[in-house]
Amino acid sequence: PRNKEQEAEVLAWIEAVLETKLPPGNYEDILRDGVILCNLINKIAPGSVKKVQAKGTNFQLMENVQRFQAAIKAYGVPQEEIFQTADLFERRNIPQVTLCLYALGRI
Repeated sequence: PRNKEQEAEVLAWIEAVLETKLPPGNYEDILRDGVILCNLINKIAPGSVKKVQAKGTNFQLMENVQRFQAAIKAYGVPQEEIFQTADLFERRNIPQVTLCLYALGRI
């Protein structure tokens, strides 16, 4: 089940790391295009994601998410804690997205 408290904590942590306010909206909608996720890992480990598509087709936005996944794996998040693209993009498993971001925050 989803944990709204944890989701709020994750968003607050992202805001603190990025030193910016996130747009209002649902947790999964804020993260879905991968732009904020890519900016997050680039702030933690500069240069991790070379290309971030701010706008584009679903395919291009999914590439943002995949680049984020590759970058956090390289950074040290264990593979089993990294969510699948569809978990976020198709909202299949939002709790796994939260777990993954917690794992990133622990490193």
